[in-house]
Amino acid sequence: MTLLYNKHQRLRIFWRLLFFIILTFGINIPLQLTLQSILPDSLLRGFISGSIFLIAIIVSLYLQTKFIEKRPFGKYGLLVNGFWTIEFLIGCGIAAVQLVVLYGILYLSGNITIGDYFRTPPGATYSFAEGFFSETFSQLAGSVGEELFFRSFLFYLVLESLRPLRKKTLTSALTASIIVSTLFGLAHYSNESASILSTTNLVIDGLMLAVPFLLTGRLGMSIGIHFCWNLLQGAVFGAGISGTSAKVSVIKVVTSDNLLTGGAFGPEGSILILLLDAIAVGLVFLWSKTQKQKGLLSPLIVNEAADAGAGPSDLTLKTA
Repeated sequence: MTLLYNKHQRLRIFWRLLFFIILTFGINIPLQLTLQSILPDSLLRGFISGSIFLIAIIVSLYLQTKFIEKRPFGKYGLLVNGFWTIEFLIGCGIAAVQLVVLYGILYLSGNITIGDYFRTPPGATYSFAEGFFSETFSQLAGSVGEELFFRSFLFYLVLESLRPLRKKTLTSALTASIIVSTLFGLAHYSNESASILSTTNLVIDGLMLAVPFLLTGRLGMSIGIHFCWNLLQGAVFGAGISGTSAKVSVIKVVTSDNLLTGGAFGPEGSILILLLDAIAVGLVFLWSKTQKQKGLLSPLIVNEAADAGAGPSDLTLKTA
């Protein structure tokens, strides 16, 4: 063992995380500064800026898998194909069900009214269609970036760090998901109007988003839920998105400021999150049963854990 490598001759987790951070920001910051010097603040600049940040994350992880881990990039669950796309669309449908239930409850309890339709901010220099397209792309890029970083990259780092505990793979995977979901929640604590409740809810959200990844080893469904939840609550219903506002909204719901609605922070600050996430997890497992998977952990994750020496699996699994 050395400062750089562990006894398995793998670069230590700290250095891999540092490599990712340095390379991501090393690509992102110079390009962002150049972009700001060329283009004024506009939807176009926002579109290019989001693209740069997402590309920086993907390139950084690709280089790490190729030259440091010497593993296929697909281990991070972003290998898009027909089946991945189906799972993405299923995730979008699950998020839609969650929000229909949420706003149904809020409507029936008298906590929302509809204030406006096809809203754009006063003084906006863009049309509704331009704003909606920009919001859609922004939420997609943000969802892919967050899920790639938290749900898969950090997950695998933490999973490997638990190797000395010699726990079964499923136990280690669940523990890693709890740790990463906690970091996911804390990462949003500095958002405007955030609270202990909203942060706790986002930890719960993180666990919910981890379930489809643990079951499939792919990010399609997790990204679909994350993306569609953000897009619908902001650009469709006009609610807050973790304390931020969408550029446009199809309708503008006027909500009471209480624990049921989540107030200015948006639905993630609502006490209904546990119910909504339970619905999502139930739908994910219902879908999983149609795939006839024999275990609670994807063979893809089991194989990666075994490759990293993370410990034996206690699962009976079908071949990936």
